[in-house]
Amino acid sequence: MGRFWQTDQHGYLLNDCQRTHLQPPFAAVLQEIIAAYTHHIEADLHSLYIVGAIPRGLAIPGKTPIEVIGVLEYSVDPELVMQDWLPLTANQLAANHTSVTTVHLDLLPQGYLFRNPEEFSPGAFHLVTQALCVWGSDLMPELPRYNLLHRPTRLAIANDHIVNVLPDIQEAIAEIETTPTPAHIAKWCQRVCQHLILTGFSLVMEEIKAYTCDVDIATEQFCRYYPVQAAAMQQVHQWTQQPTQEAKPLLTFLETFGDWLIERCEDWLAQHNPEQDEYFIFDEDQIE
Repeated sequence: MGRFWQTDQHGYLLNDCQRTHLQPPFAAVLQEIIAAYTHHIEADLHSLYIVGAIPRGLAIPGKTPIEVIGVLEYSVDPELVMQDWLPLTANQLAANHTSVTTVHLDLLPQGYLFRNPEEFSPGAFHLVTQALCVWGSDLMPELPRYNLLHRPTRLAIANDHIVNVLPDIQEAIAEIETTPTPAHIAKWCQRVCQHLILTGFSLVMEEIKAYTCDVDIATEQFCRYYPVQAAAMQQVHQWTQQPTQEAKPLLTFLETFGDWLIERCEDWLAQHNPEQDEYFIFDEDQIE
């Protein structure tokens, strides 16, 4: 059911999220999430957004996570906002609703979205291209649009995964080694494998001149350009669907294929982002 993101006739990425997709069985858990945000921090909250496959109409009950992002009021200091309820609420909702695999709840300050014009904002990009406002005043009309015909924009989108692959893998290894219980291993297996697939796609995105975060398409495109590593990436894809609960094979894999992918990302960064800026910098003569 995956697909490349659609663009308009000028190359701008379109957001295909629709409220009509927020139907049972996902509507119930979404309403509980909204109630939790407003119960705990309504005075600090500007708006709420559901992100990913559910608002795009691509979700499969029982096989899809739900992700909701809260954006704080502009004047609010995020360090002073109560956040300890987030992981507790997420775990409880995931346990109570079998319609979703996991529940991800996040909070973002507006400053993370509205960055300097010469910096790429990952937060703004994800809201504009794959989110739906479900509470509060929608900020998306104020955020930039993203054009795939603009090469620096393609590089900036790819950089978001590539620059983070090393810390993503290191975090997963640390979590698995620290808490090697089957459920925890499976959780981090699925999480890191999704990151590996999207990072692999990011390495070939410039050649493809298209965008997706759907793992089926991302895996297929990576394998086209790196056939020698196709079997390894197909194993990664399998683990996103059926994550292993065994630490040893996963850690061994992250030390082999993971190292190979890190090296390719380092080559990419040396060419396109030698300073390894998390927020990709557009040179002045590149801004359209």
